[in-house]
Amino acid sequence: MDIHLDSRGEQLIERHLRSGRYHSPEQVVASALEAFVENEYPRTDEERCKAVEDMLAFAEKHGFTLGEGLRIRDLIHEGHKY
Repeated sequence: MDIHLDSRGEQLIERHLRSGRYHSPEQVVASALEAFVENEYPRTDEERCKAVEDMLAFAEKHGFTLGEGLRIRDLIHEGHKY
C-alpha cells in the first residue's frame, strides 16, 4: 500500500523518527492508527457512559429529537423501566 502525505504529515513522521522512539515511518503510522482506534472506541464501561452522555448533551444542545417531540433522553428513560 502506498500512502502519499502532505508536507505536514511528512514533518510529523520525521519529528517522531528523530525522537528515537520509532525506527521507521511504518512504526509511526502504526502507532498513530492504534492511538486513533483507542480514542475512537471507548473501552471501559465508564468511558462508554461518558461517550453516551456527551452524545446526549450534544443532541439536546442542538435540539435533535426522534420525531413527535420525543427526546433521545426520554427514550432511554423509557427503556430503563423494563
